[in-house]
Amino acid sequence: MKKTTTLALAAALTAATLSAQAQITLDGVITAAEIGATPGKYASLGAFTTPHVGDKGFGFAGLLRLYGANSSGKLYIGLAGTIENGGNNFQLYMDLPGKSGVPVGTGLPAIAGTSTVFGTFEKGGIGGTKLELEADAAIATTGNGDVQAAIYTATTGVAKSLGDGLSTAITKDGVPSTVDGAQTTGAYSLFAGTRVAYLAPTGNITTNPGNDNGGGAGSYALEYEFDRAALGLPSGASIVRVFAAYVSGDAFWSSDVIPEIPGNGNNNLEFSPDFTALAGTQAATVNVTVLSNRKADEAVVALSVFPNPSQGESTVVYQVQGSAQNVVVRVTDLVGREVRTFVEARQRVGFHELKVATGDLAVGAYLVKVQVGDKVATRRLAVTR
Repeated sequence: MKKTTTLALAAALTAATLSAQAQITLDGVITAAEIGATPGKYASLGAFTTPHVGDKGFGFAGLLRLYGANSSGKLYIGLAGTIENGGNNFQLYMDLPGKSGVPVGTGLPAIAGTSTVFGTFEKGGIGGTKLELEADAAIATTGNGDVQAAIYTATTGVAKSLGDGLSTAITKDGVPSTVDGAQTTGAYSLFAGTRVAYLAPTGNITTNPGNDNGGGAGSYALEYEFDRAALGLPSGASIVRVFAAYVSGDAFWSSDVIPEIPGNGNNNLEFSPDFTALAGTQAATVNVTVLSNRKADEAVVALSVFPNPSQGESTVVYQVQGSAQNVVVRVTDLVGREVRTFVEARQRVGFHELKVATGDLAVGAYLVKVQVGDKVATRRLAVTR
């Protein structure tokens, strides 16, 4: 069984940090001041550690490191690295709370046409690729500066450019561009308000300042600023899983993926790889906490419950801070009588995600109560059919 590394973006919260403010400047550079363990700063989600060489992989271009950060209203993803001019692109796949996309290990549905990098081409396509996260959505930026998106359900996928001029608006000089609102309606509303910035070095990846420090401080990067509300991230705690890759404009996968494949080096993955059959776990976990107006106990527990109303199952996410503590998770009726206890155990520090079956509960209103040590948080949960 593979173990997914959990990387918390939120440090221990105090009353002074309940409204985490972004400390990210969207300019295509991952600066030292933007990296840290406090809310609003970038945390590393993994790196591609194999040196880029001219005759292997995709040569002197590709990924260096993947970062994530969050604030009260935004989710930030930074992909340190360098994209070649042309159709080659950095792709970012996202597993979002409360969404139902392509299950882990199921081939991505084929998307007809060659108008986006997520389509189907003469020698292959993104369709059939098996990921180690549930694929709800993906976004890509090409070496020509075009921003494209794919939206998935369990069995279908659609994709398009979010541009209408974005390919010229993103100029590779770190100046941020906002995705055209007219392109983010319907299924693409997840990316409403998204801003993008990319800074290209003067030459290939060897001239990217991050090439010498593993994608660390000073790296030139592709940066995304997503709107939390548009992504559907709930208040309290939530978990977003992400996966980054460097792929050709006609769906040929390079060696560069983050989290990387142990031992793979510069060996390209070719068409429609099956990541479930490869070493390691190609999914990083972004733990997100936003607690702007919650009382102190609720701020510490950071409880969220979604979807709500529930039709068969909901997800409960909470955090344990400071040290391992006794945790109780239960559902009660509205007057406090216990309906079911799901957890009663000592748990480690960090974020915890629990699937709660509600299909056998009578339709109506309940309370989800999570006690961590002496701190208690409560959410009302509606059960429907």
